[in-house]
Amino acid sequence: MKKLVIIGNGMAANRILEGLADDHPYDSITVLGDETVPHYNRIMLSPLLAQETTLAAITPHDTPWYEQHNMAVVLGDPAKSVDAEQRKVTTESGAEYDYDRLVFATGSRSFIPSVKGADHPDVIGFRTMTDVDKMEEKLSGLQHATVIGAGLLGVEAAVGLKLRGVDVTLIHRNPVLMNRQLDDKASAILQDALEARGIEVLTGVNPEEIISNEQGIEAISVATADTLKKRNTQLVIFATGILPNKELAESAQFKTNRGICVNDRMQASSEGVFALGECCEFAGQTYGLVAPIWDQANVVIEQLKHTGQASSDTHYIERSHLTKLKVSGLDIHSIGEYIAPEGAETLSFEDPDQGLYKKIIIQNDRVIGALCIGDVNDSNWYYQLLEEQQDITPIRDMLMFGEAYCFDAD
Repeated sequence: MKKLVIIGNGMAANRILEGLADDHPYDSITVLGDETVPHYNRIMLSPLLAQETTLAAITPHDTPWYEQHNMAVVLGDPAKSVDAEQRKVTTESGAEYDYDRLVFATGSRSFIPSVKGADHPDVIGFRTMTDVDKMEEKLSGLQHATVIGAGLLGVEAAVGLKLRGVDVTLIHRNPVLMNRQLDDKASAILQDALEARGIEVLTGVNPEEIISNEQGIEAISVATADTLKKRNTQLVIFATGILPNKELAESAQFKTNRGICVNDRMQASSEGVFALGECCEFAGQTYGLVAPIWDQANVVIEQLKHTGQASSDTHYIERSHLTKLKVSGLDIHSIGEYIAPEGAETLSFEDPDQGLYKKIIIQNDRVIGALCIGDVNDSNWYYQLLEEQQDITPIRDMLMFGEAYCFDAD
């Protein structure tokens, strides 16, 4: 019997199951999850927090779907150990699962920095349904929450809490919000949109101490370059990065570094074992966005379809991706390079009063990056130009005005 075991029940695991559903060679596929709820779309946690959707709406598959495709999902009984020599996984309850192929899709956890007081129960991350449940428990009577970290998740958490009627302060140590996707001008437009919603935004600020009493958190002290201020708050959410869940693989003697090390076929350091998503590391790179994980899943799916000695020629290639955010009706799309490297050319247009900003970065007559704020109608086209590395010389003068203008110019 051919047996596939997948450790983890998140988005990477679900992508693999969907890819194998109608055509897989396994007698059994077993998914081991640590959460007690079925797989859900983690991208939708912010709308769930804001009550713009429901858990049922973001749960893509029911029990009959898994049964139909000869798949079994074990909830609330996470893997505890892996015996690579015996090819066996043991769970917390003591259940054992033999495997021919094994996939680590263990994801990541929130990084909580070593701030004094950060071990308080009312200090949480924002990664899972459990985190949302914790926030829900605190919402009754909650007056103020502080979100630390204004990356994509931090911004979404702040907006979600504000939509629930909570006053929110968003703290970011970098002067630029979403500084891995935006430049200072795009950040300023985003900050205006957040403040227009009533969210207080503090940049260039670091948390120093979370102050609590017997009733719970009462304040947080934050430091700028020259001042230390105490601000009242009752809930603190850290969105300051993630840590790959590599410990299970590490204890089983698979090669790890920051994550579980894989090659370009997403193979770990043992025959028939794979890792992907936020738990893996490829060529020194770890992952936190969905788009590259989809690429990795496609590679793993092709590998898993080959159960013999031969492997698929499909391999993983790093590429640029399109990051999207929508805040208070403001669309933000970031593609590739958002800061022009030396020798590159920048085309830009801005109308801050209307919340419009567009920037295209060109190098060697090719698009290598773009920012579209407010008007994102052509972002997919810019992404296509980047991906296909098209020579934009014939349309350079009209590029800023979008695809339709360039076609008209032809």
